[in-house]
Amino acid sequence: MGELVYDVVIVGGGLAGASTAWFLKGTGIRVLLIDSKPWGRIGDKPCGDAISKDHFDDLGLPYPSGVEMEQKVAGIKLYSPDMRTVWTVKGEGFEINAPAYTQRLLAEARDKGVNVMDMTTASEPVLSDGFVKGVKIFDRKSRREYIVKSNVVIDASGNSSSVRTRLPKEIPITESLDDRDADIAYREVLFSKGEVNEPDFLRIFVNQETSPGGYWWYFPKGKDKVNIGLGVQGGMNYPNPHYFYEKYFDLYGADLARDKVLVKGGALVPTRRPLTTLAWNGIMAVGDSAFTVNPVHGGGKGSAMISGYCAAKAVMNAAETGDFSAQGLWEVNLCYISKYGAKQASLDLFRRFLQQLSNEDINYGMEKGLIKESDLIEVSTYGSLKLSVAEKASRLIMGIGRPSLLMKLKAVAEYMKKSKEHYMNYPKDPSGLAKWKSHLEEIYQEFHVLLHK
Repeated sequence: MGELVYDVVIVGGGLAGASTAWFLKGTGIRVLLIDSKPWGRIGDKPCGDAISKDHFDDLGLPYPSGVEMEQKVAGIKLYSPDMRTVWTVKGEGFEINAPAYTQRLLAEARDKGVNVMDMTTASEPVLSDGFVKGVKIFDRKSRREYIVKSNVVIDASGNSSSVRTRLPKEIPITESLDDRDADIAYREVLFSKGEVNEPDFLRIFVNQETSPGGYWWYFPKGKDKVNIGLGVQGGMNYPNPHYFYEKYFDLYGADLARDKVLVKGGALVPTRRPLTTLAWNGIMAVGDSAFTVNPVHGGGKGSAMISGYCAAKAVMNAAETGDFSAQGLWEVNLCYISKYGAKQASLDLFRRFLQQLSNEDINYGMEKGLIKESDLIEVSTYGSLKLSVAEKASRLIMGIGRPSLLMKLKAVAEYMKKSKEHYMNYPKDPSGLAKWKSHLEEIYQEFHVLLHK
């Protein structure tokens, strides 16, 4: 078995791992990134492929261009189950060719000194005195095994979490995913029969019958191509999402030609609050491995880039001090929570509320404006649900009906605020993590009781 020495090993070359490598390029930090796929398939993952422009602007990542850019996005149209109510939420973004854009980031990182090994898998972390000191890898091209010694291993391996889950369970970063906190997704990319109507708007269809606990999406990739699919909540004994895809396809994709499938596939998508800690001694997690997906709309590419930025920032700080302990890498948590994690955690509660509503509740709420488009923008941008007392009172006085639904929505808004505030008081060092997590679990237990009254 051969031996390699690096400062940082990134396991996984998807958008989270590629972003981490891109932010570390040219820093003088020796970085190895490995991915199990061949080069031409790195970054290929079943999802909607949409990213808000704000993420690129905030992080300083280059905009997708050329073949990387498939469609500029002007906003999202959200449809009620009966499709009688349509909300439009405007916001600039991009529908990208994910492999092309990811490979661009990797190529730019490689040109600035990052070593990239494709067709290479991680078998297990190297642990010594409570620290991750490296990882064992297998290069399928040379058929050789290596022990890679490093100061930090970054798990960017997606849902497999192939590094952190192989650590002793008493280490906090090994936290597992409850099946109910994930969506099982299936999607295809198809040509349209004619020109796509309003190609610059993404469409989301909420319906507890056609996609229980999740939603259908219809994301144009230009004037004649569409990424269409759905997610179904896991752990609920629902049929496979492909069953719903075949049964209800014509309801959402009647304008698409099914005789030529360009891309198809399924994936597990974590839809919960972020990993309690993204760092421990000598190890960090980013992207899906760190549960950074938006719990409500299931988009994970933008937040994966944020986690990569925060991980790179933490590595650079640790390299300056020489401290690669949980304390030395703690900056990844403070950075991610500030930029996205606190909002994400509050949206986790909103997701749990939405998943227990019936189609009748959703139709009623959207039609009567119990939540308005302005409220939805506030939720998606800040993770806060702000419903004015005057509006709530007037709706009740006018006899809109279903006051219990309105009052529960008010309570949900209060718990979302409580969760977000708790995350904004995240401990400044690992010593406070256990107490902080205990209080978080109390909030979740109270919210669970509220939802099931």
